[in-house]
Amino acid sequence: MAHTPIRSYGTHFAARSVARNYVHRPPYSPEVADTLLALLPHTSRAVLDAGCGPGKIALGLRAHVERVDAVDPAEEMIAVGRALPGGDDPKITWICARLEDADLNPPYGLIACGVSFHWMDADIALARFAETLASGGSLALVSGDGPADPPWHDAEVEVMSDFIERLQGKRPQFPATRRAALERPLLEHPRFRRAGFRITAPHPVRQSVDDYLACQHSRATWSVDHMGPEMTAEFDARTRAVLQPHARDGFLDYAVQTRVEWGIPLAA
Repeated sequence: MAHTPIRSYGTHFAARSVARNYVHRPPYSPEVADTLLALLPHTSRAVLDAGCGPGKIALGLRAHVERVDAVDPAEEMIAVGRALPGGDDPKITWICARLEDADLNPPYGLIACGVSFHWMDADIALARFAETLASGGSLALVSGDGPADPPWHDAEVEVMSDFIERLQGKRPQFPATRRAALERPLLEHPRFRRAGFRITAPHPVRQSVDDYLACQHSRATWSVDHMGPEMTAEFDARTRAVLQPHARDGFLDYAVQTRVEWGIPLAA
């Protein structure tokens, strides 16, 4: 099946199917919220969730901060976030806009990007972060809500590699293990001064095979709108065959690990 590669998968997150499937992503470990809250200075308890999607970080922090501005360019993501438990909290201001030109309300004691910075224009985003960050505040990047080296890892990577080669025209090179991926810095840029990072302990997750597949379709590469119905059905069938031997009563048990990396954005 021929497929034309595209320049950026960021536009896939605007699709309704991607936004609706996002709720099937596993929750972060409580360590993530604890780490982010510990970065907040006493001078400002306001948070910017940049590229918030349906507000996974905003919803997790709202009860512990003064306010959260949750910014995302996808209307469907914002709509899903508003409808989730806590999404109507007056502490959260949902802003449907690109971070690069959103109308913000600084200063922020913490700016958080949950697997979203790589969709932004790095130079513009870092400049905005530097301008809007409160004294003593931090920029934090968060990545990792997938299985941490489950027993089906190698077989699943083989399936994914086959489809990526068809979608992009080139076979990918994945890290040998999820832990190896977590050890890699999330942002290397001359205008970002890294101050520290934390890799959370394995956090247990129990998820049905059906929800696991739905979760995959919340990720840019496996967007149903991008792959199309035929390729999606084939992807689901092959992935289900990999997962089924590891499922008990239709459910998978695995662990999630997350990397939280923080530092200071520097002015131009």
